[in-house]
Amino acid sequence: MGKELWRFLVWVTAAALLCFLTAYNFPSLLSQSLSDTFGSLFPAIPFAALLTAIFALRWGDLREKLSEERGLFSEPLVRLVGAAVVLFLVFSAGLTGTSVVLSGIAVVLTFYGSSLAVIPGARRLILPYAATYAFGVAAPTIIQWALGDPLVSVSTALSTWVVSLTGIPITWQGPQFALVSRTGDLVSATITPGCSSVISVTTFLGLLALMHFDMKKDVKSTAELAVGGVVALTLLNSLRIAILIWVGYSSGAAALWDIHNWVGYAIFLGFYMVALVIYSRMGVGKDRIPRGALPLAPAPSPG
Repeated sequence: MGKELWRFLVWVTAAALLCFLTAYNFPSLLSQSLSDTFGSLFPAIPFAALLTAIFALRWGDLREKLSEERGLFSEPLVRLVGAAVVLFLVFSAGLTGTSVVLSGIAVVLTFYGSSLAVIPGARRLILPYAATYAFGVAAPTIIQWALGDPLVSVSTALSTWVVSLTGIPITWQGPQFALVSRTGDLVSATITPGCSSVISVTTFLGLLALMHFDMKKDVKSTAELAVGGVVALTLLNSLRIAILIWVGYSSGAAALWDIHNWVGYAIFLGFYMVALVIYSRMGVGKDRIPRGALPLAPAPSPG
């Protein structure tokens, strides 16, 4: 086993153990939050696996940084800063443990602080990922708090219009709808801020940020896809709600809730694959030439 892998394992192991001190109740808080929103922990599994896979794709770059580490006493100031971050988190555990957002950010900062202490040479490589993960933890709550009600109104209006095209007999009262299914069941539900595309939008923006780092795209291309993606996901969320209403009308309330999460996964996966293809064909930043590629000669100016 090479020294690079040993250094990586020491960092990950130390960070994971420190999380028991800095964010000891994060798993229970996350479980409760996901159960309240989705009914199970399952939604966290594919997202965590995807983040891990994206980070793993940078192993070559990380390994290069790890091979340049000069010993335990190199860059002492950076190591002290990392130790101070972790120590602060340990003493702040009582505060960060009060919410899933603060606890999740504490986990991210624990990993980043411990990376400064153990592998300081990799700090610039790891920082964008740490910042993106922290954003991914906090953004849904922040967006839901700031824009939850407007997003509910938009989703309700769009869903009402889409469902009206199907001819399904349904009654709307604000964001709440009710109908009698073909099986005779009363089907009713409410479009909440959590159902108004907040999760899909923040997940997409987080993944887009990671793709921006890895695919070395220019900021303009990333911003264009971000805006277009948010609009598309808002429209697709209304389609998702319409599909759920149609299933509820056809097969009853139980069928609606059985596919509640799966429809969202299928739609988001299809959207993300299309977005990935589009993004791969967009421009690369002028100062961000991919490794192994040769810079192109400047095109002659017109005229």
